[in-house]
Amino acid sequence: MKETRASFALLIFIIMAHIAFFLPNSQSSLEISKSYSVTTCPGPINEAKLTALIPSKSIGIRSLAKKTSGFTELSVGNPNNLRSAIVIAGNPDDAIAIQSKPSRWTSATICGSGSASSWFVGGTANVTSRGKLVLVNSGLSDATVEVSVFNELGGRNPESITVKALSDKIIRVDSLDPGSASLVINVKTVGGRVTSYLLDERVKGLNNLGGDFVSPISEPNNIQIIPGLFAKYGENGKLKHTLRIMSTGDTESTAAVEIISSDGVFIPVALGDIRLEPKQVIDIPLEGLDLGRANFGLKVESEVKIVASVLTELNSGNISDFSWSSSAGEFEEIGFNLYGLEPFLTIVGDEIDATVEVKTRDGKEIKKNLSGQEIVNWKIPSNSRLVKIFNRTP
Repeated sequence: MKETRASFALLIFIIMAHIAFFLPNSQSSLEISKSYSVTTCPGPINEAKLTALIPSKSIGIRSLAKKTSGFTELSVGNPNNLRSAIVIAGNPDDAIAIQSKPSRWTSATICGSGSASSWFVGGTANVTSRGKLVLVNSGLSDATVEVSVFNELGGRNPESITVKALSDKIIRVDSLDPGSASLVINVKTVGGRVTSYLLDERVKGLNNLGGDFVSPISEPNNIQIIPGLFAKYGENGKLKHTLRIMSTGDTESTAAVEIISSDGVFIPVALGDIRLEPKQVIDIPLEGLDLGRANFGLKVESEVKIVASVLTELNSGNISDFSWSSSAGEFEEIGFNLYGLEPFLTIVGDEIDATVEVKTRDGKEIKKNLSGQEIVNWKIPSNSRLVKIFNRTP
């Protein structure tokens, strides 16, 4: 039971692991020169244990607070019991940070290289909140960010925050907007290089309610695609899905939600005309819907730009946990180290044509071609280590 509790949010994260790759920034007739920024993983949050899944043990890492630029190569690709945020040398694949509290929750996030703007659609600032907003500055000079918080009633004035060089700043979410139940947080980098993370952890009295990272959305858009949602969990697990959505525009608008499943694609009547007030966060329970039998996705479309995510709550026996699934971006190629995790992969698109290359623990290589329309689910084989996904469609 403890293992199941710890794995729920992590499974949702892996299903949602779709990150766009930067293309090479220069090319000659003889060679292609590739340049990749360093990435940072957050340090342990709320006394959790931190493990980093690095694509290769030959890729160097260093502690964030280390002032020299040198990196140390490790003997393993999954350093654990890390005590602080780390910086990872530039490379073409993604590193994953896993944080866990034994018998409470386990969650994961992709280590980032900094973004001009990050939208976190998730979290709460009510009495259950133990959430933290983490700002990591991997640069050699102080950085400044603007943090804007939105709730059920609208937005608050942006707050300017300085993060010292080679350090991180951890902010309690309930201090940003005390008492608000539904949050959207925008972190905008004004100067410097900052990577931001949001961990939503909740307790009620002495009872653990769960914890999960909220993956950032880089930019609002008229269409948001949220793949990889569970239609069922085990034999007796009870799932509750809630869509959180906010218009970032300045005028009233509407939105429609399309269910994308292996059993069909449709717009439920109750979700065909959702009224959106400017910059007000709304939560919509996804109840009484036929979500199919396998992992499904949502397409949320609006007249104006929006941000959206889904909160999935699980109750099964004495297990209580939750997970946030954010909208995913388009990608050409992604790669990461699973280190033995056994996730499902969900790809959503009008036309799907992709190849998955897997290297197992014993060095065996597996190649799987995935094709179809609307949605494809595939169980990644046991004992997988390195995984690369190549997309051949627009």
